[in-house]
Amino acid sequence: MSEIHKFNSNQGEKIPKNESDFNIYGKEKFSPETAKEHVELLINNFKEHYSSLGYKEEPPVLISSGIDPTVRFIGSHISVFKPYLTENRVSSPGLFMRQDCIRTRNADRLLDNNYFPNWGSYFPSIGAVTPPERLNEACEETFDFFEKKLAISPKNFLIRINSKDVDLMDACKRHYNHENLEVDTRKLDYYRHKLGIEGVQGRNFNIAFRDSNRDSFSDIGNIILIERAERKLGVEIALGSTTILKQLHGLDHVQDCTPVAGLNLENETIKRKFEDSIITSTVLYREGLRPFGQHNRSRILKQYVRSLSYFRAKSKLGIDSLSQIISEFEKREFPESTERIYGIIVGSVKSYENELFAKKDLTEDEKKIKEALESSLK
Repeated sequence: MSEIHKFNSNQGEKIPKNESDFNIYGKEKFSPETAKEHVELLINNFKEHYSSLGYKEEPPVLISSGIDPTVRFIGSHISVFKPYLTENRVSSPGLFMRQDCIRTRNADRLLDNNYFPNWGSYFPSIGAVTPPERLNEACEETFDFFEKKLAISPKNFLIRINSKDVDLMDACKRHYNHENLEVDTRKLDYYRHKLGIEGVQGRNFNIAFRDSNRDSFSDIGNIILIERAERKLGVEIALGSTTILKQLHGLDHVQDCTPVAGLNLENETIKRKFEDSIITSTVLYREGLRPFGQHNRSRILKQYVRSLSYFRAKSKLGIDSLSQIISEFEKREFPESTERIYGIIVGSVKSYENELFAKKDLTEDEKKIKEALESSLK
């Protein structure tokens, strides 16, 4: 299907000519060329839904903004919403936003050949907050978004919840029956949320969509009741745009929502980590961050940049080819921007490699990268 159609509660996307080509959601995998359109379409549907309910849109911040001192990079829209919650400034019905995020759980294991990244470091998050007394409404509004805006059948919807959270259970039972509830199947930590604020925690249930053409389910987001010991602060709706699209379109990986074309590699582990390093480096460079200096954010970026050398060596990819791949990714992912920084990224890779070959005392990671580069030249 070459044309992208807006989700509709009555008809969804156009009926495919050959239904056997499509999954349980009536969709197929999208091409790298249309990936960004699908991401933006989903985000716009989210914005339209919550705007129509009277929620007000909060503008996003830079991932490296540092507005939340408890995290190195913005990893969720909750970093933007925290002041509203702690200062009791969430007015009814609430706030919503789209926030680009980076979670660096892959950074320390990029050079570990036995580690496969199930998640990308970069993703656009969509979420909302509402006053705590609107818990029931918040759940209903979110369920309506899935059923009416995205045309998700309840049979493909699962709520993973803890029976001790009676208020959350009651809110879900107002809309769904026991067939949609998976109760007490995980450890308690799965149903608890840390926000980096002393004395504040969250109790949550997770929302899962059925895996394409399978009986299993995968999480796409959660609803969290945020509270102090003495009072409830608010309700957060936290959804992953790429995790939703992965389920709806049966994608192989969430990074297919921000594809890096040109990495024709048979080794899936190398491919996905190479993609992650290109995506994350590009996003952070475009925010003005550079891989030098003593700041933690700079040091983390350096981990991604140096891995570009490792992966291009393992892939036997020339520096000019790497430059072209990053350039094409940047053009597709940031089409409205006239500023291009792929040359600066590649310049950093060259500088790093020159320094590596001139350096005498190498760390174990540096030895690994140098050996890979030397092997690729043979």
